[in-house]
Amino acid sequence: MHKIDQGFDYSLFDVLFYQNPQPMWFFDVTTLQFLEVNKAAIDHYGYSREEFLNMTILEIRPPEDIERLKDTLKQFIGPVTSKKVFRHTLKDGTINHVQVLSYPVPFKNHSARLAMITDLTESTLYIERFDLISKATHDAVWDWDLENNELWWNHSFLDLFGYKEEEIEQTIDSWITRIHPEDKERVYNRIYQAIDRGEKNWTDDYRFLRADGTYAYIIDRGYTIFKDGKAVRMVGSMLDATLQVQLRKAREESESLLHTITSASPTALWMADEQGKLVYANQKWIDWSRDKMAEDILDDWIKVIHPEDRENVLEAYNKAYDEKTLYEVDYRLLFKDRSVRWVTAVGLPRYDANNRFIGFVGSVTDITRQKHLELQKDGFISTVSHELKTPIATIKGYEQLLSRSSAVRDVQAISFLERMRVQINRLDTMVQDLLNVSRIESGKLTFNESKFEVNVMIAELVHDLQLVFPSHALMLIENQSCQIYADRNRVVQLITNLVDNAVKYSPKADKVSLKLTCDQEYLTVSVQDFGTGILKEQEPYLFNKFYQVNNVYKAPGLGIGLYVCGQIIENLNGKIWFESEVGKGSTFSFKLPRKLD
Repeated sequence: MHKIDQGFDYSLFDVLFYQNPQPMWFFDVTTLQFLEVNKAAIDHYGYSREEFLNMTILEIRPPEDIERLKDTLKQFIGPVTSKKVFRHTLKDGTINHVQVLSYPVPFKNHSARLAMITDLTESTLYIERFDLISKATHDAVWDWDLENNELWWNHSFLDLFGYKEEEIEQTIDSWITRIHPEDKERVYNRIYQAIDRGEKNWTDDYRFLRADGTYAYIIDRGYTIFKDGKAVRMVGSMLDATLQVQLRKAREESESLLHTITSASPTALWMADEQGKLVYANQKWIDWSRDKMAEDILDDWIKVIHPEDRENVLEAYNKAYDEKTLYEVDYRLLFKDRSVRWVTAVGLPRYDANNRFIGFVGSVTDITRQKHLELQKDGFISTVSHELKTPIATIKGYEQLLSRSSAVRDVQAISFLERMRVQINRLDTMVQDLLNVSRIESGKLTFNESKFEVNVMIAELVHDLQLVFPSHALMLIENQSCQIYADRNRVVQLITNLVDNAVKYSPKADKVSLKLTCDQEYLTVSVQDFGTGILKEQEPYLFNKFYQVNNVYKAPGLGIGLYVCGQIIENLNGKIWFESEVGKGSTFSFKLPRKLD
């Protein structure tokens, strides 16, 4: 039987070396020349047998690893068995991590070593990836050896909690001792319960001590590795959730405060989504409608609206949603105690940060007392106005008799009569305005429409008003020919009220301008004064009842002229508006449809 060297049997060598699935070779310890390689080495590294035998073991190393190899070879004195990890370069340039087990053996008259190669590339990549991930993440990554009770932390742990490496023990105590005393027992019991039950996943939240003595709120997750049914290792990560916890607590406190405020509010508050469905109502809303929150809040609320007002309320609500505008309506509610009370509801459209419509938010306020006072006031105004009509008419009659009487010849007496006539007319106008308010509130304001020439009417009116307002020159600067089908007396009333306001609010001026223009569809009248002007904050209230602009001086009157104008314009399907500049004056205009077809 052929002998390769003493002690080697060829057939046994062929099985153990040439047919071994693990890469193997012999190399000369002096020259480092490859002496023999097996098929597995040829297949794995990509070199042919001839190429291997013409190379040294230095040539399959990256250049930067050669000095380390030489240092290792110097240790091979005598029968030393070596087991080390190196990097080998394959023929295609790939660099693999390998474990080399070598021991001395004579081979073909050479002082040689037999090397057996185990490729560690995949496991090394896993280790490298884990290392890179643990460095890249901001979480504290940990690895707990359950058998030896050793604990490894990544560097982020030090950064996250402010510790130095030498301050951290390499045992599980480095974790347990830093858990807040109030949380320690709970967390300790839960993690061991999870391990004992064979659960792979564990998670908990607790407070963990920082180096500066403060505590961080932690969310901790771990994964247990079992071997033969026994837990041997647990790996996991700690997330610092301090900011999230603080934000959550702040939100909870804010929500609690909001709930307290809304519950104590004397006003019913509500919120609806983009489809118009109510998604929130405060306690007052529930108190007014039912004993407890209903599944459909809006439907429950509709049921307690007075039947006579229900259609009007729903129409206003739906219109506001369709147009995404202010929702405002007064109506009656049927309270649980069976009383009927007046409320005013206001809603505003809501938008998110991207200016997307997300619904409405609003309030409902009990205005029963105000309504009753308003009704009483309107009744009083109506009564007083009617009662004043008779004495005013009587005084007017006597003034006219005296004016025509030949008995009054004294110039001063005649002057007194003229002044009395002006004041009587002013008083009569005020009473008529009060009566109009009463009629408007009761829905009894009448309109008698007819066809007439507005330009002729306004020319005559300006002439008459000039006698009433001698302090200002009333200038009709434009008067287009215009025929209209409307209530002549109401149009006269509109113009008279606007001229009266223009004179009152321009005491230091000496003129008022009027202009009439006409197109195929509309008549437009403008009255311009050169007085005090209107402040921005006063503009929303100009057409309210009894509101006066008194930013410069106290103007005479009741503050109902513009209110009456607005109501007349609304009934005539027209439009009224104004333009104003403080210190320079105001221009009030109205537009009416001609309705000649």
